[in-house]
Amino acid sequence: MAPQTRAQHVAISASLAYEALRLVWFPWQRERRREREQERIRIARSCNRTLAWGLYHSLAIRPDGGIACWGRNDYGAAPPDGVDGDFVAVAAGADHSLAIRRDGSIACWGLNNRGQAPPAGVDGDFVAIAAGHVHSLALRRDGSIACWGLNHHGQAPPDGVDGDFVAVAAGAGHSLAIRRDGSIACWGHNNEGQAPPEGVDGDFVAIAAGYVHSVALRRDSSIACWGLNHHGQAPPDGVEGKFVAIAAGGYHSLAIRRDGSVACWGYNLSGQAPPEGVDGDFIAIAAGSYHSLALRRDGSVACLGYNLSGQAPPDGVTGPFGRINV
Repeated sequence: MAPQTRAQHVAISASLAYEALRLVWFPWQRERRREREQERIRIARSCNRTLAWGLYHSLAIRPDGGIACWGRNDYGAAPPDGVDGDFVAVAAGADHSLAIRRDGSIACWGLNNRGQAPPAGVDGDFVAIAAGHVHSLALRRDGSIACWGLNHHGQAPPDGVDGDFVAVAAGAGHSLAIRRDGSIACWGHNNEGQAPPEGVDGDFVAIAAGYVHSVALRRDSSIACWGLNHHGQAPPDGVEGKFVAIAAGGYHSLAIRRDGSVACWGYNLSGQAPPEGVDGDFIAIAAGSYHSLALRRDGSVACLGYNLSGQAPPDGVTGPFGRINV
């Protein structure tokens, strides 16, 4: 047999190298991509599901699955005795509240003048929820989104939103959702650029919606912001840092750093977003209209800002709060 030429040797080596890539590298890439998608889903669905803020009320899940409520209860959104049940996530709108039961169905209470909180609840296999001022969103296990309540800006289309989504957020009149690929879909009111119809490209793992601004946590731990920025709540260049969770309030924003401290920016008239931030070992945050909540690792809640209706007691709320192994 004739000896191989150099060109033949190179060609054979290249072919063997490609075969090695095909057998080892490409499957590894696919597996890594699946792992990243699952990680995104886990982060997006677990981020801040323990705490919720309304216009003037606050909610937190207890370890037993019941919900503690404090603040204004004019429409029954925050019953002082709380709400018993086996809940795994909470959300609060202007004057209504939502919670997902362990079986995937949703309980609703509070003001229902626009159908945002049907007393009978909503049946389904839901894994995440969000509440705007007068509308509600719920993410099904299959990745589609159910919507109900006020829809005057298209923020809650009655037929829902089809897609392969992993997280939802609701502002005053707009809605956001992260797709499985990390990009963000937006719909509803976009008067200040808070919900661009073309969406937002990126590799995002968490989202939050304020009154008229939006924030999103990238996989690299930095934060993107868009929408109204009159008070510095949504700087167009975003916020650099190593963050693990985000929240958006009326006109302010919060983020937990990897060390457990909280960064704050935006409107701070009531002390809801101190520029120096808040030191501590925090694991979840929520931002209300003019108040903020942060869950410590020990299960207690620190409260900042406006407290006229008792939604943010300065001494905090002892707890303990937070579900384990949910």
